[in-house]
Amino acid sequence: MIPNTDSALRMLSQRLMTQLLPDLKSEYSQSDGMLLGMLMMAIADEVATGIDTRMKDIADMKALLEQGRDYHDAGLLTVAEPASLSLKDVNQLHDDLTRHLIELHARVEIADSSEASQMLGDIWHYLEASTGRHAIAAMG
Repeated sequence: MIPNTDSALRMLSQRLMTQLLPDLKSEYSQSDGMLLGMLMMAIADEVATGIDTRMKDIADMKALLEQGRDYHDAGLLTVAEPASLSLKDVNQLHDDLTRHLIELHARVEIADSSEASQMLGDIWHYLEASTGRHAIAAMG
């Protein structure tokens, strides 16, 4: 059987916060334990959806970089897919594309055209959507 890592982390976190923390006498230990429980929940979310979330960002960033090809070197898009679907490889591609998007954003900021204005709006829309996708549900 393949373990459901995110569910296991959530159950451990709930046990920590509901059964173990109330027995601790020190307020510091209770606060520290609560923080650990919340971090476990955030990690559970990351395990459950982290790669999918990054792949959505990657698709959006590739589309933006393609849309803004007049503002940057077309060679930036040579890496189109992660080497694997491991979190490490997906993070690497996500980080690379983010650096390219920052470069594009800087170049579009100084351009003076209606296309540049549209591009800026599209970049900010992506940033807002990405921020929403990466929100930590356990903290909400």
